[in-house]
Parts: sequence; structure tokens; C-alpha cells
Amino acid sequence: MQKTKRILVTTKPHNMIITKENSTKVRDTGKINRIFYGGFVALGLYFLLTNHDLSSAMSNFGLALIFDPFDQKVRWNNRPLYQRVWLVVHLAIVFVLLGMLLTII
Repeated sequence: MQKTKRILVTTKPHNMIITKENSTKVRDTGKINRIFYGGFVALGLYFLLTNHDLSSAMSNFGLALIFDPFDQKVRWNNRPLYQRVWLVVHLAIVFVLLGMLLTII
């Protein structure tokens, strides 16, 4: 008879998850990602609307995509439709700004 491995997952304070198998601490970064995402989007809007600086706006909107505001543990195909549409539209805005920047130069 073959023994199966059991993995014990416990939730610790401060959003720390420790697994028994590898004893590594994994931090839940969902709240931090939303803060950085919102900050970079706000910075992009600031540069776009007040300074009319397309390059800074485009780079800040692009950097915002690094900090996915949704649950990153969920695969792309399993995400709700509104999340996929949100991220694709965000990426399209970055490409539109890039196209506008390249046609100006």
C-alpha cells in the first residue's frame, strides 16, 4: 500500500500562508497590488490630462498592468469575463498611447 502525502495549509496573521511541505512563507499581495495599480493609473491620468505628456502616461499605464489588481492565483481562462475585458481594454489603451506617441515623433 502506497502512502499519499498530505499538505497542511494554515493561515497565519498578517496574510501569511505556511505550507507543511516546503515550509515557505507566501505573502498575499492582493491589497498591495490594488494600491500600486491604482497609483500608477492615477499617475497616468495625471500626466495625460494635466501635462499632456504621452510618454509618461503610457509608461505609467503600462507599469500598472504589472500589478494585476485581481486574484493572480486564478488562471486567465478561469477568470470572470469582466476581469479579462478590463485588462485587455487597459492593454489596448497602452497600445493606443504608444501609437499616438510614435506618430508624433
